Amino acid sequence: MSSLIESGCIRRLDGFFLPEGSRGKEVSCKMCFLNEDCLQDILELQKLIARNLSTPEVFHLQEIASFRDLFALDRAVIGVLTEDGLIAYSIIRFPGDAEDNLGRDIGLSEREQRKVAHLQAVAVHPAYRGNGLQRRMATAHLRVIEDLGYEHVCCTVSPKNPFSLGNVFACGFVIAGLKPKFEGWWRYIMYKNISLSRNLEPRDAKEVIAIKSLDIQAQVDLLKQGFVGFKMALLPEGFEVFYGRLQC
Repeated sequence: MSSLIESGCIRRLDGFFLPEGSRGKEVSCKMCFLNEDCLQDILELQKLIARNLSTPEVFHLQEIASFRDLFALDRAVIGVLTEDGLIAYSIIRFPGDAEDNLGRDIGLSEREQRKVAHLQAVAVHPAYRGNGLQRRMATAHLRVIEDLGYEHVCCTVSPKNPFSLGNVFACGFVIAGLKPKFEGWWRYIMYKNISLSRNLEPRDAKEVIAIKSLDIQAQVDLLKQGFVGFKMALLPEGFEVFYGRLQC
C-alpha cells in the first residue's frame, strides 16, 4: 500500500454476511494506491462479488496474470479499505497498440489510440454499495490519467448494469459504441476526452431519442448514425438510455 488519496466515513448496508452489530452503521475508510501485496485481497473480493451477482454477465473476472502486469504501472490500482479489509478497487491500463484497445471500437485513429487509457476494472463489496465509491475511485484515476498525459479514456459497462452506467455517466463519459466483448457479452463502450475544457452535457444534445437498454439493435443503429448515449433513467422494469447528437 502506498500514498493516501482520501479518507472519511462510509455506511455499511444491512446483511451481506457481515458480523452482527456491524451492519447499517458508519465506518472509517481510506482510499489508497495499492501495490502487489494486496493482490490476494483483490482476487478474494472479485470472487465474492461474482458469487453474489444475480446477473453474472455484468461482471468480468480479471485473470491473476493481468493483475500482476497492472501492478507494475505507477498508480494503476486504487483500493478502499475499512476494518473489514479491502472493500473496493479500481484499476487502469494503458493498452497502446494492443488488439483490445477500445479506441479501435469507437473509430479513433492509430495515432490517437496511443493516447488511450482504460478504466480496466472496478469492484465494490455488496455491503458498501451506495456510497459512490465507483465514481470516487474513477475520479481519482482520471486525475492520474490526465497527469500522465493521456487524452482519451474508455471503459465498458453492461447494458444490464444501470448503476455502473449511471456512475460512469456522472464522470462525464458518453456511450460511443455497443459491441460483444469477453464471452460474447454485450458492452457499452464508454468514452471521455479529458483534453476538453468541460464535459459534454445533456444540454449539448440534439435529436434526443430514448431507448430501452435491452433493445440492443436499435442502439447499435443509432451509434452507427453518429448518436451517442449521454444519460439514463430508471423505469419500473429496467431502464432507458437517451441518445443524441452532441455539439462539442
